[in-house]
Amino acid sequence: TLGGVNFRFGVIVVLSGLGATLLGGWLGDRFRARGVTGAYFKVAGWGTAASWPFFVLMLLVPFPYAWLPLFVAVFGLFLNTGPANTVLANVTRPAIRATAFAVNILVIHMLGDVISPPLIGLTADLSSLNTAFLATSVMIPAAGLFWLAGARHLDDDTRRAEGQG
Repeated sequence: TLGGVNFRFGVIVVLSGLGATLLGGWLGDRFRARGVTGAYFKVAGWGTAASWPFFVLMLLVPFPYAWLPLFVAVFGLFLNTGPANTVLANVTRPAIRATAFAVNILVIHMLGDVISPPLIGLTADLSSLNTAFLATSVMIPAAGLFWLAGARHLDDDTRRAEGQG
């Protein structure tokens, strides 16, 4: 039933989201302490990029088997939450930090919640829902690459924000 599917999806999002957010923050802190350049961006980038094959697999595997790759995909996508928020706090001056978080949340929702349903719906109307999800999923590895590209600048930006560079 639709209620059963919604419940399973909700459980996946809550469990993988919570676990990945905590693990992503922990990994970012641990790698940074070990001197890994751009550690937070690297955790976010590799987690995001690694989630894409599982997202695609979820589209190709029939349910109930698709629940497992979906869990892994959502986990990889949420792995960036802790590191991303840490970066935002670390590179933003205290006087504008709350505004920076507000703008970040606005942009996330404008580019995700607002624009993606109509794009997916339009593409599904022209082809199929699987094609629509597959077409829009190319943004997942693209996002991972952007995180990784920014990693080389992160430590300098953090030092500048702390007034040390």
